[in-house]
Amino acid sequence: MKLNRSLGISHKINDFKAGNILGVLQKEFPMELLSNEETGDDKTRSRERVFTSATTLLTMVLTATQKDKSLKNSVQLYYTLHQQNKTRVMESLKEQIQKEKEEDRKKGKRPGRPKQYAIQIPESLKKDISLNTAAYSKARQRVSLELIKELFSSTRIQEAENDYTHFHGRKVFIGDGTYVQMQDTSSLRELYDVKHHGDSFKGYPQGLVEVLIERGTGQVYTFRLSDRHTSELALFHDMIDEIPKGSVLLMDDLYNCFEIIAKCIRMGIDLVIPAKREKDYELVEKISEGDFIIKKRTPKNRSKWLSEHEKPGCFLLRRIECKSPDGKDYLIYTTMLDKTISKDEIQLLYLTRWDVEVGIREIKTIMDINILRSKTPDMALKELLVALATYNLIRKVIYASIKDLPFSPKEDFIFKFYTLNQDILVDKKGRVYNRWSTGRPRNEGVNYSTDATDKKTEQEI
Repeated sequence: MKLNRSLGISHKINDFKAGNILGVLQKEFPMELLSNEETGDDKTRSRERVFTSATTLLTMVLTATQKDKSLKNSVQLYYTLHQQNKTRVMESLKEQIQKEKEEDRKKGKRPGRPKQYAIQIPESLKKDISLNTAAYSKARQRVSLELIKELFSSTRIQEAENDYTHFHGRKVFIGDGTYVQMQDTSSLRELYDVKHHGDSFKGYPQGLVEVLIERGTGQVYTFRLSDRHTSELALFHDMIDEIPKGSVLLMDDLYNCFEIIAKCIRMGIDLVIPAKREKDYELVEKISEGDFIIKKRTPKNRSKWLSEHEKPGCFLLRRIECKSPDGKDYLIYTTMLDKTISKDEIQLLYLTRWDVEVGIREIKTIMDINILRSKTPDMALKELLVALATYNLIRKVIYASIKDLPFSPKEDFIFKFYTLNQDILVDKKGRVYNRWSTGRPRNEGVNYSTDATDKKTEQEI
């Protein structure tokens, strides 16, 4: 049986975590980021510490791959890493001394006292490592948020290119949102409390994470963390500024919003989204059967999250009538007006949007951050950043070994073998889709009204 692309990579991530991750991640870890992190007195004090910025951040990355994310296990990981480094350095120094002895032997005896061959162990490796968690706990708090953000940025593959990363020479990104649980502390409840009609729930605080994943590599390109009651559209509207010009975006029906489409057009970014069967448009041109260019009218009201100075104008869209593998009709809107790109190509492109659902499942379940363990807002953001950076590092290793995957990552793979993907499509609430779908199921006896972020604005198409 052939493996589904996303499922195959998920298996590879699990296998990677189960293997010897210490050596692999240590090799991929961008140590050059930390060379100038500490200066002056801080640098002097850092040399006296066991947990420097480099060792602390590396330990946090390694911890993100573990099922046991306790401080005790983190310190044990660093102890293991410290011993491995010490053994490796000692072997290297012994080899150098042996070579030095051989060279001196060839030169012959010299007058005077015999030369002393001493192994000079670095000061950082001479120190005894305590398994006490207090030092590591304080070290995590000392690591700056800016440094972790730099780590996250440095883990991205800059020039990734294969049959799946690009569409007509353009990078493809997929976006979506999900919720994460947080610890029940006063500081987290102040920012991430769950409320209903102005009153707090008795449940745990929750955060909304909006992610943008690069198709082909599966890496998280950028993200936003906010409270549960912040609009996903507002978060994504802000993220558009970071998307490279000329890219292609694949989104679900929630983002079929006039303001989102208008900003993407202004930024030179093409959008592919599902559409409703409404008639609030003007037919401009018929390209082929089921393929039209239309003009959207400006809505009367603006979204509450839109800034006052922004005024979306009218624009042209391509309206494509599609049919799912099981015979169901649906619509797609896209800002790609190029007639050389066929409607079938755009349909196959949109079907790969499910990659983000699988990516979110991997981040939340395989990386195990469905519940953040930190007890302060600052540490919660650090924990999320490190987890996403670690996920990107793993994806980076997998991308380098893409030739070893048991399938060819082509665009039509999901379309041909979509039934294999049904059991692993998990949405932001943990629901599993048991059938092929172009978006969220509607009018099926399921009430989604409890989610503030799922509510449509008046300006959505």
